[in-house]
This record gives sequence, C-alpha cells and structure tokens, in this order.
Amino acid sequence: MKPTLPITRTIFTSIAFAFLLTVNAFATDGLTVVDPATNLWRIQSSDGKGGYSAIKWGLKGDVQVPADYDGDGIKDVAVWRPSNGIWYILRSRDGHISRVQWGQTTSAPTGRIQDVPVPADYDGDEIADLAVWRPIDGKWYVLTSQTGFAASKAFISQFGNYGDIPVPADYDGDGVTDVAVFRSTENRWFIEESKTGRLKARNFGNENDLLVPADYTGDGRTDLAVFRAGVWFVQDIATDEIEQFEFGFTDSQPVPGDYDGDGTADYAVYRQGTWYIYDSGTPRFHTLTFGREGDVPLTSLGVKPSVVAAR
Repeated sequence: MKPTLPITRTIFTSIAFAFLLTVNAFATDGLTVVDPATNLWRIQSSDGKGGYSAIKWGLKGDVQVPADYDGDGIKDVAVWRPSNGIWYILRSRDGHISRVQWGQTTSAPTGRIQDVPVPADYDGDEIADLAVWRPIDGKWYVLTSQTGFAASKAFISQFGNYGDIPVPADYDGDGVTDVAVFRSTENRWFIEESKTGRLKARNFGNENDLLVPADYTGDGRTDLAVFRAGVWFVQDIATDEIEQFEFGFTDSQPVPGDYDGDGTADYAVYRQGTWYIYDSGTPRFHTLTFGREGDVPLTSLGVKPSVVAAR
C-alpha cells in the first residue's frame, strides 16, 4: 500500500484555478507549457494527433513543481506557493487535491529569502518527496513518502552554503536522489552520494553557464552538464570523460528530457513555441510546435543558472 498525501476534497478559495478539459496529469518528459500570466497549463496529448488538455492551476508568483507524488508513474500538476509555504498537488491517481504546508515563506523573519523547492525521490521508493533547500543556512528539509509525509519525521540535512545552487539528482545510480549543490565561486559541483555517504567534488563549468544535469549516457546515473550559448558540455559521472555537442541557439532554453522513452536524456531546446529535440534512441532530429511566446516549458524547470541573482 502506497503512502498518500493528505487530501483536500473541496476546492479551497486560496487557489484560483481550475478548469480541466480532459486530463490532470502528464507523462514523464512530455511537452507541457505554462503561461505564467494566467497559470494555464497545457499538456500535449500522447497519442501523436496534436491535441492537448489544459488546466488553470495556481496563482501569480507560484512555483511549478510537477512530479509523481502518488506513485502511479505520472507527473502530477502541482505548485508551491512562496507566500504561505503550501504545496498544492492535483493527484493523477485519484483526482484528489492535496495541500501540505512545508517550507519557509517570503514573510519569514530571516531576511525574507524564501526556500527553494526541490521535490525528488530521496528515499528510493519511486515517489517524489516534498523537499526544500534553504539558501540562508544551506539546509535540506525533506518530507519523505515512506514516513507518510509526516513533519515530525522530516529528514533535515546540512549541505551547501549561501550562494550555492541546489542540483539534486541520482548521481551514483542507486535509485535515490543525492543532495548536491553547484558553487559558482569555484565552478565546482559538490555531491553527497546516498549509496556510500561519500562527498564527491568536481570542477566543471563556467560562471555564466546553465546547469543541465541529466543521464545523457543511459547508465542510470546523472551526469554533470552545462549549456553554454547553444553548446552542451557533458561530463560522464562514471568516467569523467567530457563530450561537447552543438545543439541549440544562443537565445533558446535548454529543455533536456527523455522524450523518446529509452532511458537516456535527449538534447533539446525550446524557442518561441518550438521544441527542437535530438532523440538519443534513433538518433534523429525533429521539431515540434507547442507553446506560445512567454510560455514556460516545464522540462526547463530542472535547468538552473550557475550564479544566484542579486536579491
């Protein structure tokens, strides 16, 4: 029996959503965009016929945090609200709404610096856990699904410094997300491997790169990677070998993901409503038009700037 998030069965007034056309969830690394002005999520149909479903979910200022929170293998539509620290999750498994308060808000007394939501599977049960990284003290606060998302059993870990960028992923290939940060002052990645507890540090990237870690080699381990003005640089986490791949434009957004379902991340960029994807399985290059100017492609959410913006 899978642990479940608390359920809010009624539509609560603090959310201005939700008109659902057909579905309320989307397959991993499908084409999904959000209009930040209206909070309208548009999810392309997986049948290849060009249709899509849509739902208005969230308020202005919310952070999109789609992930599989109910263990059905489908990403759920979800947001985290900095003003109150609440996660609003529309569960694909049963259509219920979950609302959980977890994280420091913008109204907190410690300098008004909000937490960074970093949902991922930190306990290895293939269900996303609710997690935030606190920039002010470098601590990770995780509600795990194995404990029923109980705040009294939260996992808290000190890893990182003020100014670091959180880059959690499964770097050691054990099926558990490792806590990790990138430090722009040193251009260094710091990773705490969940398998051994060992600290791994690697120098890779430049100050103005975009951080795009993913499994580009298909070995089950996330590789270090950066996107630099249309060029991808990938360091194999197992061998330290570096590959350079030119794919994209200087003004495009990197959106790496497993679009062909072969277990390997594909190089992809998004630009003004068009997706440019290089499938790793075939391999082949193709383009898809889905989105409008100003939309945010959801596979870009894992992409991080290497430098923290001034506050």
